[in-house]
Amino acid sequence: MARTPRITPEMLVDAGVQLVLEEGIGALNIRSLAARLGCSIQPIFRNFGSMDALKAEILRGLDTVYQDFIAQYVNKSDFLFTISLAHVALAREQRNLFAVMFLTGAYGTRTVEQIIQSSWNRETIECTADQYGLSLAQAEAVYRDVRFYTFGIAQSVYAGTVTLEDGEAEALLRGAIARFSGRPQG
Repeated sequence: MARTPRITPEMLVDAGVQLVLEEGIGALNIRSLAARLGCSIQPIFRNFGSMDALKAEILRGLDTVYQDFIAQYVNKSDFLFTISLAHVALAREQRNLFAVMFLTGAYGTRTVEQIIQSSWNRETIECTADQYGLSLAQAEAVYRDVRFYTFGIAQSVYAGTVTLEDGEAEALLRGAIARFSGRPQG
């Protein structure tokens, strides 16, 4: 009789990440994950103790996928524009990832001030200040306004209520940055 392969923690996390990317966070449950791996639910409990503990690891795995996606777009010499464009592309190309990252409470909630002060946003703000000759406070305001403008576009793209032609997202974002910064893009 063939021996049943051992289900490792990495296998469970990878399968959970793929499940969410393919079917959305709503499809993630103990039975769907076990079915995907062709096993019982026991390996989940053996490796993680609970589905909640496994879900926390899956969310970390999804964050890594998100960071890798965004990194493909980012150019620090034009950080605010490229990171904004990356989020519109995420909504278009990785719909389920965009949804879990930004349309659910899976990663918690934050105030606007917490978003601005988050360590992962500070570099964008500092680069914006340098690129446009703004004070840090001005760059924070520009970042805030462009971020929420960008997410309005991204959510519309995600929902399918807006279809963007080639170059249209770029033009919208460049225009918004120029208006919010008070400086022409160049």
